[in-house]
Amino acid sequence: MPVALITGGGSLICEGVARTLVSRGWHVVVSDINEDSAKYVASVCSGPGSAEACHLDATKPDQVASVVKSVMDRHGKIDGLLNGAGGGRGIGFPKKDFVDMERDFYLRMLDANLNSMLHVTHAVLPHMIAARSGAIVSIAAGRGLKGGPQASIYSAAKAAIIVFAQSVAQEVGKYGVRINTIAPGNAEARWKAPSAEDLRSPLGRATNADDVGKAVAFLLSDDASHITGSCLDISGGTSLH
Repeated sequence: MPVALITGGGSLICEGVARTLVSRGWHVVVSDINEDSAKYVASVCSGPGSAEACHLDATKPDQVASVVKSVMDRHGKIDGLLNGAGGGRGIGFPKKDFVDMERDFYLRMLDANLNSMLHVTHAVLPHMIAARSGAIVSIAAGRGLKGGPQASIYSAAKAAIIVFAQSVAQEVGKYGVRINTIAPGNAEARWKAPSAEDLRSPLGRATNADDVGKAVAFLLSDDASHITGSCLDISGGTSLH
């Protein structure tokens, strides 16, 4: 059974990923800074695969190393990694003009959205390289493809995730390891209600958890065996505007 580690797994879109992977026969380790949220997601997954939950603050390298070691000790491998930790308003970062941000504010936002991904990828990659196989998907955002007002640091972090994947994909491809990103648009979330903004999409709705789950499952699967360094736009067309 293939093994996947998900960070930020308590979110609605990562729940979509966990559900999809378990339905397709994966064992999924759902990690989140809020362990209760991770446990909830693991409990609602069903199918031929399985799920477990654990606490992880992905901004803490020591915690990342401990969780990765635990997964390796118990399962012997990590076939797939989803870097899902991060966010903006949903994790306490209100929209602000850059000039109005205090230094601590934007450093914390970079820590949550960019450094967390770097820590986890850096910890997992050596195991994938040794196994000469593995796939990593990081959640970027439509804002990583184009900036927006009061989203300067969030947009910068998400753009960095995309270019980081393009770069490292060229380093690790020779080991059979693939790295890709996805860019949801106005995605559904537990912390926000549906709004008229959802209709901005040419498809007339927000990106939902199933959309994200299917996209990530595809990129982690052998069906995407010749795809690396790519960013899959699943914004429903909102990033075209």
